[in-house]
Order: sequence, then structure tokens, then C-alpha cells
Amino acid sequence: MRILYVDCSLAGISGDMMLSALINLGAKIDLEKLSESIVESLDGVEWLEVSYGIESKMGFQAGLLKVAYSDSKDHRRGCELKDGLEKTLKLMDASHRVKAYAVKVLETLLNAESVIHGESVEEVHLHEVGSPDTLVDVVGTALALDNLGLFEDVKVYGSPVSVGFGFIKTEHGRLTVPAPATLEILKSKGYPFKGGPVEGELATPTGVALLVNIVDEVTQMPPLIEPVKVGYGAGFKELPETPNVLRLIYGEQRTQYIQEDVYVLETNMDDVQGEVLGHVIEKLIENGAKDACIIPATCKKSRPGQILKVILDCENLNRIVDIIFRETGTLGIRLAKTSRFIVPREFKTINVQINGMDFPVKVKVAKDLEGRIIRVKPEYEELRKISDITGIPIRELSSIIEERAKTYLTS
Repeated sequence: MRILYVDCSLAGISGDMMLSALINLGAKIDLEKLSESIVESLDGVEWLEVSYGIESKMGFQAGLLKVAYSDSKDHRRGCELKDGLEKTLKLMDASHRVKAYAVKVLETLLNAESVIHGESVEEVHLHEVGSPDTLVDVVGTALALDNLGLFEDVKVYGSPVSVGFGFIKTEHGRLTVPAPATLEILKSKGYPFKGGPVEGELATPTGVALLVNIVDEVTQMPPLIEPVKVGYGAGFKELPETPNVLRLIYGEQRTQYIQEDVYVLETNMDDVQGEVLGHVIEKLIENGAKDACIIPATCKKSRPGQILKVILDCENLNRIVDIIFRETGTLGIRLAKTSRFIVPREFKTINVQINGMDFPVKVKVAKDLEGRIIRVKPEYEELRKISDITGIPIRELSSIIEERAKTYLTS
């Protein structure tokens, strides 16, 4: 499986850093044609020049995108920017994948600005976001991702984004970091961020809009990856003791199984009734836990007790923690983040003949990423029904159906 890891944990992300990093990774796009298309598409832009070069950031050689332009407008409405995007995409002969991504990114930006300013998406007044370099970043990044084949058959991971801290000057006055539009985009997509590591604005609205619309999974640590290429995109600022670069790592995950990040919750209990524990397990599963179990344990003062162990994803963390506290009365829960390998699974219905009778049986089929069957398991309720009809014990039925299902699925 192909992997792209967007590492914005050090110096955040901006639109020009993302595009620079993709070009540094090997993307080929016509920057001159892109400039000409934007000038033709966006009313008020008199000229626009986009260039790419290599710059050293504290010893790191990174791609740097430079954008210069003359614009007679100091702001634009949302509808003007949308119209400019559509015309630019048409002039660039963009593929449907490029169009879909670019439109989604701009919608994310405009929706955030609309929420912040209390205006419709069409009429919202855009200052920084309304400039032509926004289209350079959005369309250029979409074209670069497509050129590298990163819209299909690839899993994109992203780190939590560093946003910096302190204050910034904008058309709306002095604001705290992260900027309101940046924060709104992160909030709307549930994308995690962290302050620091240096003062100033490290994550821009355009940068995070590009980020949240390409990342499939956020991870605190890089995924298991065999790196093939690394791309660095530089920002213009010189940061104290920190290279101002965005890093993209492209490679492959040479495993037959899926890797995912999960949280593991544990709590010790020695005074909870068995009926309550059974209810808790059911409720945890109903509310999004991936798995939950009870482990016998010896607790304080040599009392017999149990360990409740739950596996879950980040999305359900707060809800699951709340359920454990309220339902068990425990006073503390341990939390650990880890990775696990899982086998993809699906349900199939096959016809099986037993004692001269045909039965449709629903089976769970687990296959690795190379298509090899790891396990076939009939559903219990299906086995019970067939057992009631044929008189064959469930244990024997399970073995019979597993073998016949494997034969059918591999033929």
C-alpha cells in the first residue's frame, strides 16, 4: 500500500509550503500556464508571476514558492473567488479529481469565512483569502497531487498541526493565533492542533484547508512506512531555532495487513457487580468501542477484582470515558495510544448443502491486502437455525461450513 505522511508538527503549514513540498517531492506542473490562467480568470489581477526554487532553511534544502502580482482589488466576494477557480480549472484542463479536490478546499475556506463573518458564502468579503495567491496554492496543490498520483490507491496520514502562538495583524485588527478562519476549519473537520513551538502564525487558513481535505487519518507518530521520497516545502519566515519547513514523506507499507492508531483504556475494579459489568460491555460497544473485555485480577488488599480494557478510536474517546466513569463508579482510567494491525473483513452469503438440504449461510470472510483468506467464520445465528433443523451440533456445523466456504471462495 502506498503511503503519504504530511508532517506539519514542526513549523505548521501554509498553501505555498504545501505546493513547494509537492514540487520538491517530484510533481511536475506548468507554473507559467497556471499564472496566465489565474490572470485571465480573476478580475482585477493585472499580472502574476509564480516561480519555484531551492532555499536553505537552517541547513535544510527545501523548495520555496515565490508569488508576485499586481491586483487592483483589496478584497473579493466569495462568488468572485469561486468563479475565478472554475475558470482557472477549465483553462488548465484539470482532471475531475483535480476539480473535485480544489472545489472542496475552496468550499472549506469560504464556509469558515462565512461562519466567522456572519455572511453568506457567496457574499462574504475576503481580504487575505481573496488574493490571487490563494488560487495559486489551491489549484497548484491539486494539480501536483494529481501529477504524483496521490488521489487514488494511497493512504494519506497527517500529524497534528502546529499553529504557533501569540498575535497577528490582519485587516480585522490584532488577533490571536490561530486565526479565526484557521481555527474554524480545524474545528469543522475535527482536526487536532497544538500550540508552538515558536511565536507567530504557523498555520494559515489555506494551508489547513488543503490539509484537512487530503488526510485520511491523523497520527501522533509517523506510520509504518518504507520511505521512497521526501519533499520539503519552505516558508518565508525565519523562525528562531526551528527550520521553517513542511515535510512530506512518500513510501510504501510492505505489509499484508492494515495498520491503524487506537487508544486503549484500562481501569481496575473490585466492587462492581457482574451484571453491571455485562451491561457496561454492551453499552461501550453500542457507543463506538472497537472492543472491550474483562480480565480477572488481584487488586489491593489481595481482593479479587477485574480489569476493564477497551479499544477505541479518537473520535469516541470522550464519550467512552464518560460511560466508564458513570457506569462503573471507578475513580481513574489509564490511557495509552498505540498502533495495531487488523485484517480487512466482509460478509458474504454462500449456499451450502447439508443432509440433502440447501441453506444460504452468512459468513465473515477475512482477507489480507494481497487477497489471501485468513479466516472464514459462519455467523452464530445462522449456525443455530441450521442446527435446529438438521440436529447437527453447532461445533460440527461450523467446521463443515468453514471448509465448504473456503473451497467456494478460492475456486
